[in-house]
Amino acid sequence: MGAADDNSHLMNHLVRMIVPLRREFGRNLDVTQFLHDFAYAREVMEQALSSQDSRLREYANYVQQRYHGPRLTDAPAPPSAAVVAKAAAAAPAPSSQAVDEAELRARMMKKYTDGLR
Repeated sequence: MGAADDNSHLMNHLVRMIVPLRREFGRNLDVTQFLHDFAYAREVMEQALSSQDSRLREYANYVQQRYHGPRLTDAPAPPSAAVVAKAAAAAPAPSSQAVDEAELRARMMKKYTDGLR
C-alpha cells in the first residue's frame, strides 16, 4: 500500500467523522485545520474517542493510529535489500535453490533502491 493510498484512507475516515461529531457534540470538523494544527487534532480525537457512537470511535482509532508519525499498515513491510542480503550471508550453506531465490530477491529490491532520488 503506497503513501498516497494511505493518505486517501486517512482522509476518507476524517470525512466520515464529520457528521457523527456534529450530531453528538455539535462540533464542525475542519479537516484542513485538523491536518495542520496538532492541538486542534488532539482535541477532536479526544472528543471522538469518548463518543457513544461505536463507528465514530472506530474512525478515531484508525485516524489516531495512522495520523501522527510513520504510517502503520495492515501488513508488515517487506524487508530491505540489506536485511535480505545479511540474512542470506548468515545462513549456513543454503541449497542452490535458496541462493537463487535470495539473489533474485536482492536484485528485485535493488531495482527499487537504485531509483531513489
